[in-house]
Amino acid sequence: MEATEDRFWLVGNPAWWKLGEGETPPALRDGEIPLSEAWVNSSSNKAHWSRQRLRPLAWGLLKPSAWAPFFLIASSFPLVFPGKTPDDQAVAAILFVVSWSLLIIPQMLERNSQPSSGGSILSLPIDWKLLLVGFVIFPLHIEVDPKIGWISYSLFIASMLRSIGLISESFEIPPARLVAPVNPTALDGLVIDGQWTVLSDRWHRGPIATLATENGSLLISGSSRSGFDFISLAYRHQTGFVQDCLFEGHPESEALSEILLSPPVVFEGAEWPSSFILPVVEE
Repeated sequence: MEATEDRFWLVGNPAWWKLGEGETPPALRDGEIPLSEAWVNSSSNKAHWSRQRLRPLAWGLLKPSAWAPFFLIASSFPLVFPGKTPDDQAVAAILFVVSWSLLIIPQMLERNSQPSSGGSILSLPIDWKLLLVGFVIFPLHIEVDPKIGWISYSLFIASMLRSIGLISESFEIPPARLVAPVNPTALDGLVIDGQWTVLSDRWHRGPIATLATENGSLLISGSSRSGFDFISLAYRHQTGFVQDCLFEGHPESEALSEILLSPPVVFEGAEWPSSFILPVVEE
């Protein structure tokens, strides 16, 4: 999710990091790699790129993910202690659905709120294989042996624990992308590096070019905000979430550093609108 106020659109909303009133996010947070001179050249005919921080994933995923195992475990209680509810199987099914909904739906909402994100529900960091195996063998507890139901249930627990681990890995690299204002009078003058797959030879709101990487892809796209036009470059992980492509410890940092030695797209830049500029401090 982007910050709602223009003045925090680049540095991020202070509330995301629980900063005090009047405090602003630093120019560079721990782990963020500064943009090289090739990216921040502010001469009149070149783009001046900046990092745009997005809302940390933990903001919308931490609490639901923490509650999901509780409801999954609770779904077994009506079956372990039968006769305590009006309909044991219905209550167990409802608790089961709630548990997985707490894990899946917040991820979909959080991902959809990120600009430059994408992917289907199956690309989310969920252990779908174990979950599917659990569903496949579950009916056998009726036809073969009731104990098979508990084997299936153990697979559901294993799948959830594995999924929570995958989600935790998504927290390690914060979401951010690189953005630059464009000159609205020269939107047809894009020059994109030859190794990229060009989707459009001119600026427009939406995807412009992509480049596949080992664990995801880089995406160049256009957008507008408050009457101004921008171009962005984002790293989209295979889960569909956006990750900061210039962050220490990124699994693809070596390859990305080589690809992003300089901007892969050349165009006539524009000055940053004053409404987006906020004095920041070093952390």
